[in-house]
Amino acid sequence: MSVAVLAFDSNPSARDSVTGVTSLITARLAESPRLWVISQRDIEASLDAERRRQLAELETCDVGPCLQQLATLTGARYVVSGRVDRFGDSYLLTARLVDTEAGLTLAKPRAESPEADTLFPTVYAIADALVAELVNPGENHGARPLIGGAPRTGGGGLSLGLRINNNFVDKLSTLNPGADVEVGYWFHPEWLGFIQVGFSYVQSTTEGAKGGLNVLPSVVGARHYHNVEKSLRPYWGFGLGVQLSFGDFGIFQSTGPLPTVVGFIGLEYLIAGHVGVQLEAGTNVAQAVLGLAESQLGDGLNLDLNLGIAYHF
Repeated sequence: MSVAVLAFDSNPSARDSVTGVTSLITARLAESPRLWVISQRDIEASLDAERRRQLAELETCDVGPCLQQLATLTGARYVVSGRVDRFGDSYLLTARLVDTEAGLTLAKPRAESPEADTLFPTVYAIADALVAELVNPGENHGARPLIGGAPRTGGGGLSLGLRINNNFVDKLSTLNPGADVEVGYWFHPEWLGFIQVGFSYVQSTTEGAKGGLNVLPSVVGARHYHNVEKSLRPYWGFGLGVQLSFGDFGIFQSTGPLPTVVGFIGLEYLIAGHVGVQLEAGTNVAQAVLGLAESQLGDGLNLDLNLGIAYHF
């Protein structure tokens, strides 16, 4: 399907951003293999001065015979136009998708961005709504806002979570239950940075190595989510930190605290757009290689299973 993306309009405050917004929407639509996208630059390159003037007059056309002229000038059946308005730190994006052949407007998605840092995911929400209407016409594809969407997209929001886990150290039959408190921040629509602080009860069957609630892991890491527009979202990630510990666990007499190098994969199911239930499997590479203590407890096999619940603000 041929789609022409015209240059978006703007109020004076958003003039510096409107070119980038138009380019992002054009690029996002071009990612779909079912769309042939024509940019404003492509259109103007094929027109003389008089026809460019006619195109400028027709950009606000959304019904009636003028759509046939718009199709002739752009060379596309579908035409996307819109505007970007800035009010203080907030942005309002509106777009319009018209079918020049049917002579009607198909969609008018709109979304708000509370600040410049969240403008990028807001533009993608608008573009994805346009793609959805083109690929699956007739369904409800309103652009989801950053806050309160269902399911919620990432970008500029906070996350607070509680995770219950069990760490299988050396033997799968050994239980070492624990809990982590996590605070995260969506610095990208698909990336969540987090800090975890938690407690683990390490059970020891090794003679001379005493178990107990002595390990306090602190990890800084990131998760990369896939299918962020859907409720069921797989993810993978990594974390780095130091196990700040006491007694027999994690502190060596000569080397200091035990480093933490974590890798994991998991699934999150989003309920009502905000509450995520997570199931995750990971491993602490440093713990598996170095062991938890001078006795080398934990040297070898290391598997960490997590069941978590998180609230995305």
